[in-house]
Amino acid sequence: MPQDHDTAGAPAPASEPEPAPASASEPEPAPNAAVFDAVFSAAAASPGLRRVWQLALPDLPSQVEPFSFVSAGLLRHVAQALRLSRGRTLVDLGCGRGGPGLWLAQQTDAALVGVDFSPVAVGQATQRAALFGLAGRARFVVGELARTGLARASADAAVSVDAFHFAADRAAAIGEVRRVLRPGQRLVLTTWQPKVPGDTRLPPRHRGDWPRLLRDGGFTDIEMEARPEWHDLWTRVHRVALDLGDPGDDAALADLQEESRQRLPVASLMHRVTVITTAPG
Repeated sequence: MPQDHDTAGAPAPASEPEPAPASASEPEPAPNAAVFDAVFSAAAASPGLRRVWQLALPDLPSQVEPFSFVSAGLLRHVAQALRLSRGRTLVDLGCGRGGPGLWLAQQTDAALVGVDFSPVAVGQATQRAALFGLAGRARFVVGELARTGLARASADAAVSVDAFHFAADRAAAIGEVRRVLRPGQRLVLTTWQPKVPGDTRLPPRHRGDWPRLLRDGGFTDIEMEARPEWHDLWTRVHRVALDLGDPGDDAALADLQEESRQRLPVASLMHRVTVITTAPG
């Protein structure tokens, strides 16, 4: 599950880890679209992932098929925070296979533009729009978080579901959201916030302080919220994946299980959060 998977990290120990010698500024490999192409291809053919979602997220409509850690309740919270209405345009950054963004657009009667650097994900999302009755109201394009290719001030709201921490240059990605959003409109992230920013026990992607990063990028009215049920959902998905046992030839389930072995031992060091913020007027 690349939304929260660090392929460069070694498997975490079974007990809470000691601080690693790496610094908070330790570089990470830039995300690779070809790797994500392979992961998204495997996910589309994975009965194991579908079983995980059915067991861990029974309230989530099956057509969402998330590639992220979201429940129906969390998505409703995001939809309310976006303040969208009929005919407005939502931009989904790092949209992956499109399910959460399509659900949000469907529920708010908004138009949807999804952006992802994986051509495979963009193709899958385009095909899946019809499942939500949005074939004529949703489009998906290949682009990067820091270079979406979208027009300036073309979005009435922006969302990124468990993807924004993959930006190779977060300052540039935040600047791109400012460029694409109309003044005074909202960005909503679902992500993770370290309890101690810069904590070297965490993978580098999860050490950043989102309120500070967004404030430095010019955003205002920053609200970050953590709820126990969001954290429990995230860890439940990992536990369910491990409980399924031997993945056999299901590469996507095997990848999620490996991620689970790495993430569960450090889960207590992070908050599962939504971040709501406003583009400057």
